[in-house]
Amino acid sequence: MPTTTEPPPETETEASPWVEVAEFESLDQAYDHGLVILAMGEACKVEQDAERGTFALQAEPQPAPKIERELAAYAEELSAPAPARPFADWAPHDAGWPWIYTWIAALLGSFYMQVHHPTWSDWGASSAIPLFRDGEWWRPFTALFLHADLIHLGGNLLFGVFFTYFVGRSMGAARGWPLIILCGAVGNALTDWIHYPEAFVSIGASTAVFAALGLLSGSGVAECWHKRPKLPLARVFAPLLAGFVLLGMLGSSNDPRTDVLGHACGFLVGTIAGTIRGFYQHASAPAAAP
Repeated sequence: MPTTTEPPPETETEASPWVEVAEFESLDQAYDHGLVILAMGEACKVEQDAERGTFALQAEPQPAPKIERELAAYAEELSAPAPARPFADWAPHDAGWPWIYTWIAALLGSFYMQVHHPTWSDWGASSAIPLFRDGEWWRPFTALFLHADLIHLGGNLLFGVFFTYFVGRSMGAARGWPLIILCGAVGNALTDWIHYPEAFVSIGASTAVFAALGLLSGSGVAECWHKRPKLPLARVFAPLLAGFVLLGMLGSSNDPRTDVLGHACGFLVGTIAGTIRGFYQHASAPAAAP
């Protein structure tokens, strides 16, 4: 008596043929969207349509609806324009114009005193020998308010207002301005120390101006370092590189009267202070709520 045999059961692949969940014009697009599917823990494959020149992204039938929704959400996210970052996000403070106006008035007043009382410059200039030999500690500070002529004064006012404005915006004028003056004075003292025992003398607000630039660079590095899991290492140190570029453009000169070393020292001290302040700010910030 003849017998019949049952056909072998269909394999899972035969019972569950692949279905198309998306179609792309390039293989790279198909692979990029395939990563979304793999991240969901589902299988996928890419098939090329030779006639149409397209690439079909295929998945198993059961999770296909869920995958299509996820791909649609991913496409919507890619097509959405990146929101513009509000200025207040990175500059949350007022510029502190009263501080800037006070600084301008102090520079103009000091220049007036220099013109009418020449001994004013002799008493207040940053000078290596009087500072370290005679203990005239005020000189690195008072030198920040003295200038050789109107061109010297005008240049420091122009760039000083620009840099100090952004220091005020980024960290607050009440915090930023004391740091600007302190770092400028320390930069002058460091310059005098490097020159000592030579009879070195310098005047000008530029050491404080470049200290302000250093504060911006240092605090920028600290901010980027805080976000380093999301940023490449080169991007973390981009604010410092930008500061060096501006220092080279604005702080160097062929004029022998220009205190290039003072500019560099002011920038160095400001960068260190800005970095320390930035790390301290993030370390003392309250943890975000889960």
